[in-house]
Amino acid sequence: MLNILDIALAFPARTEQLPDVADSLGLSRNQTRMFDRFFGFDRFHHDETEALQPLLEAAVTPLLARNGDARPSHVAHCHTLPGTGVFAAATSDILAPFRDQGQEVFSATMNHCATGITLLDTMSCLLDEGETGLILIGEKAFHPDIRLIENTTIMGEGAAAVLVGHAPGRYRLRGCLTRHAPQFWQNTGHRDEAYLDGFEAAYLPFACDTLRAALTQFGIAPAALRLVLPHNVNLTSWLQIAQETGLARDQLWLKGIGRVGHCFGADPFINLATAEAEGALAAGDLLLLVSIGLGATASCALLEVTTSHT
Repeated sequence: MLNILDIALAFPARTEQLPDVADSLGLSRNQTRMFDRFFGFDRFHHDETEALQPLLEAAVTPLLARNGDARPSHVAHCHTLPGTGVFAAATSDILAPFRDQGQEVFSATMNHCATGITLLDTMSCLLDEGETGLILIGEKAFHPDIRLIENTTIMGEGAAAVLVGHAPGRYRLRGCLTRHAPQFWQNTGHRDEAYLDGFEAAYLPFACDTLRAALTQFGIAPAALRLVLPHNVNLTSWLQIAQETGLARDQLWLKGIGRVGHCFGADPFINLATAEAEGALAAGDLLLLVSIGLGATASCALLEVTTSHT
C-alpha cells in the first residue's frame, strides 16, 4: 500500500496582485471584477526571471535533506505543458542529477493538470517494498496564453515535491480513479482553439460524474470526507460541484485560490501541505485530492491521515 511520506513546496518570492495580472493579460474591468468577486482570485507567485530548475530544486532539496538524503528509485517530473524546453535544457532538466546516479527517471504530461494525482497510482505499481519514489510537480507560466484560461482561471507558479513509498507515512493512499473525456484531446495552447468548443458545458457534469464515481468506487459517502483538496480552477465552479454532489462548503479547501492561483498540477498537493501546516487535519481523516486537466482528464485520490501524522 502506497503512502505519502513527505511533501515540500516552493514558490517564487515575487508576488503579483490581481490588478497587476489583469493589466499584463489585457483583462477588461468586468473580467477583472469576475475573477475577483466570483472566482476568488487575489494574488499569485510569478517571476519571469526565475527559471524552472531553481523553482523545482527549492522544493526537492529540503525534502530530501529532512528525509536523510533519501535516494528514490524512481523520479518523475509532472508538467501540464508538453515541453519545458523554452528554458533551455541546461536550466530545465531537474531529472539529470537523478539520472546520473542511475535512478529511473521519466516525465509525465498526458493528463495535464491531473497528472500529479495519477502518478500516485503509477508509483504504487512501480515501487517495490522498501523503495521510495519522488514526484515533482511544477512549471512556469511564461506566456499570457498559458497564464490565462479565458473566463475560467489564472495561473500562478509553484512547485511540489512529493516523496512516496510503502513504508508508514503521513498519508495512506486508499484508492485512485482517473476518467477521460477524449473528445477534448487537442490542446495547442491557443485561447481560441476549436478543442474548447463544448468544454465549458461539459466541464461541470464531467467533474461531478467523476467525483460521484470515485466515492462509489471507494465505498464512502460525501459526508465521510473531512476535506476535498482540489485544483484551484476557481471558486464558482467548486461551489457548483459541491452543490451537485452533496458536499458541504466547509469540506472544500478553497483558500489556495486566492493565495496562489491555479499552479497547474501542483494545486492539490499545495492544498494538502497547507491544510496540514494550518492544523486542519487529524489522524483518521479521509481526504480527497481532485484535479481536472485539459484534454480532458479528471483524477481523484483518496487519502487517509495516519497516526504518524504530525
